[in-house]
Amino acid sequence: MKTSASLVRGLAVCLFAAFGGLHLDAQVTVSGVAGISAGGALLDGDRPAFQETLRLKKDGYGGLETLTVARSSDESLFRVEGRLMPGLADYRGALRFERFDAFYVDVRYKQFRTFYDGSGGFLRPRSLAIPHFDEDLALDRSYLSAEFGTLLPNRPQFVLRYERTTRSGAKDSIRWGDSNLAGAPFSPRAFIPSYLLVDEVRTVVTAELSHHTDSANWNVTARRESTDVDNRHVGRRRALEPQDRYVTTTEGSGATQLSGHAHYERQVNENLRWSAGGLATDIDTNLTGSKIYGGVPDAEYSATFARRQGGDVGYYGLQGSGQLRQYVGNLNVWYRPVAHVIVRPGLKYEHLRAAASEDHTDTNFSGAALTAVRNQQQGASRDSWNEVTEDLEVRFTRWPQLGLDARAVFNQGRGGVVEQSIIVPTATPVIDRDADYRRVGQRYTVNANWSVRPGLTLGAQYNYRLKMADYRAKRDNTSNAPTSGNRYPSYIIDNDVASGDFNVRLAWRPRSMLSFVTRYAQQSAVTSTTFEAQPEIDNGRLQRRSLAQSVIWNPTARLHLNASVGITRDRLGVPTHRLTVPGDNDFVNAALGAGYALGKVTDLFLDASHYRADNFVDNSEITLPLNSGQRLNAGYFTWVRREGERLVYTARYGYVENQDRAFMGLNDFRAHLLYGKVQYKF
Repeated sequence: MKTSASLVRGLAVCLFAAFGGLHLDAQVTVSGVAGISAGGALLDGDRPAFQETLRLKKDGYGGLETLTVARSSDESLFRVEGRLMPGLADYRGALRFERFDAFYVDVRYKQFRTFYDGSGGFLRPRSLAIPHFDEDLALDRSYLSAEFGTLLPNRPQFVLRYERTTRSGAKDSIRWGDSNLAGAPFSPRAFIPSYLLVDEVRTVVTAELSHHTDSANWNVTARRESTDVDNRHVGRRRALEPQDRYVTTTEGSGATQLSGHAHYERQVNENLRWSAGGLATDIDTNLTGSKIYGGVPDAEYSATFARRQGGDVGYYGLQGSGQLRQYVGNLNVWYRPVAHVIVRPGLKYEHLRAAASEDHTDTNFSGAALTAVRNQQQGASRDSWNEVTEDLEVRFTRWPQLGLDARAVFNQGRGGVVEQSIIVPTATPVIDRDADYRRVGQRYTVNANWSVRPGLTLGAQYNYRLKMADYRAKRDNTSNAPTSGNRYPSYIIDNDVASGDFNVRLAWRPRSMLSFVTRYAQQSAVTSTTFEAQPEIDNGRLQRRSLAQSVIWNPTARLHLNASVGITRDRLGVPTHRLTVPGDNDFVNAALGAGYALGKVTDLFLDASHYRADNFVDNSEITLPLNSGQRLNAGYFTWVRREGERLVYTARYGYVENQDRAFMGLNDFRAHLLYGKVQYKF
């Protein structure tokens, strides 16, 4: 409510400043739009699932949905925009003053809420779920910006911008806690829900100087960005059992980024132009954190905590810092050597180096008596990277009805990483690694667009990507022999990803009132990895096919119809293991819209949608069920009436139904939605 009241007062001040004491004459005009709306839902079923799916508050909402007021004259423009919807925590405000050919000031604020469902897993064989907190979760996001810029004709332009974004609240997490309540053979299972408490602030200050002429353009930008993160993850293990305990992980960081960017473009003649740019970035980061087991959330570490278990590995007192330096330069050329052929070569170079260090106390419990074990550890790492990217694009424009272009991108990079971690004060090494790595990438793209005849257009595109990364350990404190119990960290020696995708698009308008758009896409990808002293394996094989069809039809001047359907078949094959199943992600999306003009002032609209995913696999004999099985149907009926040129009434009724097989009905809901709005133009 404080945010709402502050924004109301702010909008009132802006309106008074803009229009207070205004003497209207022939050179000044004032116009605007104001809309007031309200809505709500009659719900049968799970409230958090409804709110997360539809992004609406079940209890209802209402307020000032739209406000736009503009005052303009021959010399200046002043515009105010606003939105106040307390039930949705949705607030927006904007103010812009512009003195033509001189300068402008633009201030904007936006806040909105995203709802989340805190449900955990559901153990189907025992019909067991263990909720232990209010599942109605939400995150509030805000954005504030203030910008000043010049509008001087034929002169360099200056822009100074301040931005602040925040994120706060609670959301669900898939880091679920384990339970033995299911009993053999279903225990242990991880299905106890957890939540993430978020508190993040990011501010950015940007100064930009630019100039545009007929033959050359240049731009110089300086940017300072700071980020503060104070997040906490709260999980629960073995709930309702003798060893019931919470684990709280705090994640804090503060980062400051300074960067400068410059870009220059020059047109030599109508057949040749070139551009060059450079970027320098400096990032300093500080880290804090802990992972502590206790009887309540946010507990202090205790070496005598009675409900601990072997394997309760945690830490506290984390203090770390990191520095990153990045330099990027690029050169691009646009050249037309002969008529109907355009060549665009490009070259980019990137250098990156980073260093980090940390200190923390590692905690564990061991032995029959679960004696507390604490070790202070210190670690440090250094990373460096150099990469060159070559880019070449060729376009052929011989025929006006046919466009052809091809592009090839190659990149080669080399780097090295050194990681060291010791136990203090004995200096016992935990990690001692020195490795080089090399990355090579290729990408090829071919495009074709053909206007077969007026009203019929055909387009096609093919992409192929290849990424190859090789790692060579020069020093490693662990053995990579197949019998080794700990091969971390230098056990991967090669990782390759090859992917290709093809899509074709057809747009056809057989009649002036009827049009079709068809799109087919196919994608495949293979990820292969080689471990030291092991043969190469395929970590995943992806096969995805999708077909989309849309139709727009206006059979009469009063009636218009539009329909679309999308079918996706997605297969992800993974190495055979008793804990895995193929990761299928097949789904169908369909939508239907219609509008009918009852008369000159009244319109009716119908919107319906359907979503279905039938990939659910009940693997609960071995692990949790995998993949999704969901059906979501929605339909909306809208009535709009215009009373003259200024006043508009809107009423809407909707019905939504959701079914989620993985949760055995616990996240199902049916809802009737009501909405009304009055809008006035002046």
